[in-house]
Amino acid sequence: MEREFSFQAKDTTLKNILFGTSKYKIPRYQRPYNWNEDQLSDFWSDLTNNQSSYFIGSFILNKEPLKVTGYIDVIDGQQRMLTTTIFISVIRNLMKEYDDKMADLIQTQDIAFRDRDGIDSFRIECGESTREYFEKFIQSTSSDISKSNPKSAEEIRIFKNYNYFYSNIMSNLERCQNMGEKINYLKDLRSKIADLVVIEIEIDSEEDAYEIFETTNARGVELSIADLLKNLILKKIPAKKDKDFAKDVWQEIVNNVQATNTELNRFLRYYWISKYSFVTEKKLFKEIKKEITDWEKLLYELCEASEDYYKLISGNEEDWRDKKNGVRIYRALSAIRIMGVSQCYVLFLSILRNYNKFETDPTRIFEKIENFTFQYSSICRMPGNKVEKIYSKYARKIEQIAKSEIKKNATKKAQSTFEELLKELYDERPSLEAFKENFLELEYGRSEKTRILATYVLSKINGIAESGEYLIDFNNVNIEHLLPQNPDPKWNLNKKDIRGYVDKLGNLTLLGRRINAKVGNKIIKEKIEELKTSKIKMTQDLVEYLIKNDFKWDAEEINKRHEALALLGYNRVWLIDK
Repeated sequence: MEREFSFQAKDTTLKNILFGTSKYKIPRYQRPYNWNEDQLSDFWSDLTNNQSSYFIGSFILNKEPLKVTGYIDVIDGQQRMLTTTIFISVIRNLMKEYDDKMADLIQTQDIAFRDRDGIDSFRIECGESTREYFEKFIQSTSSDISKSNPKSAEEIRIFKNYNYFYSNIMSNLERCQNMGEKINYLKDLRSKIADLVVIEIEIDSEEDAYEIFETTNARGVELSIADLLKNLILKKIPAKKDKDFAKDVWQEIVNNVQATNTELNRFLRYYWISKYSFVTEKKLFKEIKKEITDWEKLLYELCEASEDYYKLISGNEEDWRDKKNGVRIYRALSAIRIMGVSQCYVLFLSILRNYNKFETDPTRIFEKIENFTFQYSSICRMPGNKVEKIYSKYARKIEQIAKSEIKKNATKKAQSTFEELLKELYDERPSLEAFKENFLELEYGRSEKTRILATYVLSKINGIAESGEYLIDFNNVNIEHLLPQNPDPKWNLNKKDIRGYVDKLGNLTLLGRRINAKVGNKIIKEKIEELKTSKIKMTQDLVEYLIKNDFKWDAEEINKRHEALALLGYNRVWLIDK
């Protein structure tokens, strides 16, 4: 049976809400401040369209905390309230240049309340993540935002949005003929803000507030899965006195994921499909809400998973030394990072979560998935959603084994499951023809991403011929173009002649930085003595070939070597066996 909400709704103006007699607070479950230039542009356009007033949406306000805290909670409308306060602060600061008394009036009637001792208390209290910055540089009159050093994403948005309004207002002020016109223009903007039409919806229950938050979107920015889940978790795990551990743990999750430069929504979905069921992002929140009963357990598990997620995406070699063959696992992960492919993290999250429940070494799985990812995703760019379902299926199998079996049986079943996975990946691998066709398009390129990928590819190929484990060491190894990008006149070639093949993989080898600096743009015969001193096996083999081939090196030779590298890569380097 659905709950019935008790509320009152009425038309009013912003003057009677934000510039009235009440104080407002952003509740703990609210999302960060996230308006950007798209929303600001609409806001500014509507405000300056010469209409006397316009409608900016509804404000849902929970009055239940008022008697205890003195604040009304803003359930919907915080983005508009904070943006309006930023806008008003620009008007106040510009007004200081023309009329100090008017600027002070704007401060005490629109941004703050001033008590008998001259102390300001602010009309709206931000969330903790932005409160200090917002109070100091927007709501207070004592600090210059142009000299601030915004650090978080929210602070940077506040800084940019302030400057957006400042720039637009200043360009109009510059068209005013005198100080009187400038003052009147600023007063007119202030009046337009006060006359903004809104619908005020009052509720008297925090329970209703949480429910309404789930079904309400602020103007122009839809609620994300992360917003909704945070709201639900904080609803299920209320704060106790001075301790709000659910909010603290959630923030830890956010910090871990933000440190990977990936989206929180993606992490939440990857966690879920690694353990519970395969769902699209669109259906994720509904599925979580339906399945979870122990919200504290979910929160702690999400926190642990966010630490593993960070380790997978952004961790360094030291983070893996506690694992058997951890350095090899780290190298496989480093390679996958270079490829920019993420679906396999679904499986890896499950493996790390259950690592200590099996007496088995998953190193081979990480390395084989590196090989598969290179062939399937990086080179052939085949459908990611298909392998994501495979990784989710086996991640959940691993989870089920860890949950239901004793350690001895679990180890045996886990090993068997890993072999099943490898067989399925083997069946999904691209054909030699598809791999070869796409591999032949691989070039050094001009971007850092393509250069790093080329270095990885050559390092892996070189590793097949080397004794011991190969290393991807970008600090000590350079890419050498045998035919230079800017050839010496002795080559009898110009940049236009070689454009189609000079950056092909067949023209590249690895050299230590010292030797690379010496060979320059010389012709092959003049390079060969320096190349002979290289200890890199790939370069040694190439020197031997060049001498036998009478130093011939042209488009035909480059394409031939590129094709040979493709065959070697498919059959030996990035091998996917059953």
